[in-house]
Amino acid sequence: MSAPLRLRPLSALPADLARFRRGGAIGLPERRVAASTVARVRRGGDTAVLADVRRFDRRQATRAELLADRPAIRRAARRCPPELARALEQAHARIRSFHLRQRPRTVRSADARGSIELVPTPLDRVGALVPRGARSYPSTALMTGVPARVAGVRDLVFASPLPANGGLDPALAYALTLVDADALYRAGGAAAVAALAYGTALVERVDKIVGPGNAFTAAAKWLVSADVGVDALQGPSELIVVASSGTSPELLALELLAQAEHGSGAFAALVSDNGTLLRSLAAALVRPAAAAQGEQGGVGRVALYRAADLSSAARATDIAAPEHVLLAGQAAARLAPAIRHAGALFVGERSAVPFGDYVAGSNHSLPTGGTARWASALRVEDYIRWTSRVALRGDLRTLVRAGAAIARHEEMAFHAASLEARR
Repeated sequence: MSAPLRLRPLSALPADLARFRRGGAIGLPERRVAASTVARVRRGGDTAVLADVRRFDRRQATRAELLADRPAIRRAARRCPPELARALEQAHARIRSFHLRQRPRTVRSADARGSIELVPTPLDRVGALVPRGARSYPSTALMTGVPARVAGVRDLVFASPLPANGGLDPALAYALTLVDADALYRAGGAAAVAALAYGTALVERVDKIVGPGNAFTAAAKWLVSADVGVDALQGPSELIVVASSGTSPELLALELLAQAEHGSGAFAALVSDNGTLLRSLAAALVRPAAAAQGEQGGVGRVALYRAADLSSAARATDIAAPEHVLLAGQAAARLAPAIRHAGALFVGERSAVPFGDYVAGSNHSLPTGGTARWASALRVEDYIRWTSRVALRGDLRTLVRAGAAIARHEEMAFHAASLEARR
């Protein structure tokens, strides 16, 4: 059994987090590989994608296996175990209910000189990435697909790596039927990004690509972003827990280990001003980790920090702008207004972050790497474009004079002449 974790001072958190983020950043090797893959797919289409699928996913893959259409998805969905199907339906209903409230409305301003409108229009075609580990991730299909359909996206195609056995996971298929997916392109990584961005014989190019992936996926999204919309360049998952006295060390241990379960790149940290809680938590972390017997134990990826007080813990957390923040304990929960920069904030010990991953209703596609300072969770508006509609009438003389004066200052003579012709 491992020894209890060593407690670190809060002052070490910024450097630890910066080091973690540097390790998960898109580096030159990832960019080079992604650039090569994107170029090959642009030239070779499905043939180039198939070569990557055979190399990384399924050695004997055929071109026919690259695309699952609606009937194929429905057939696979029928094999989803009833209990899991009901769970996915419940998750879908909660996610949809929350996202329905995000529907944008036309903004209109009118006066005697006419009207100006800002009109929301759904994107025509979206491609959503669903990564794959040991299993598929139907939750990601729901999180990317629901807001697209709520927004009114016309065509919704997904891309997910082809498993080694060539099958289609019934749970993923069921989630795809819930969001009314048009098709599933069975490739992942940079090859899938390129196929969606530029189109192939099997998949039409999309207007925007959403969804997470590894560093090569992120690098490819960055490369194609001049030609197609992308949601964000998500990096490894992050969690900072701020805990006060009176919370359960066992529950907090499970929360940290759940975060570490995202893989070797995940960052899981807890900050508290209570030494007794920290020591109890350090001991509590060892027991489930040892029982897990392997990578999912994850104690080596968990860090505990001692703060002088909870206010300083909250300030450090807000500056860090992590993907997830959990405020556990009554005193910590009262600090919620102080956390302005987080992808998602979970308030109270019972508000476990995995609820947000699956069934709370909020979106689990969140900004990482400190981008929560300016970026937001995936939402309906990410599938919307806005168009200004300007319809002027009546006496425009005051607008003409003002506009022409600005145009002449900027030495735009024909701009001024065009305005003055509307006196």
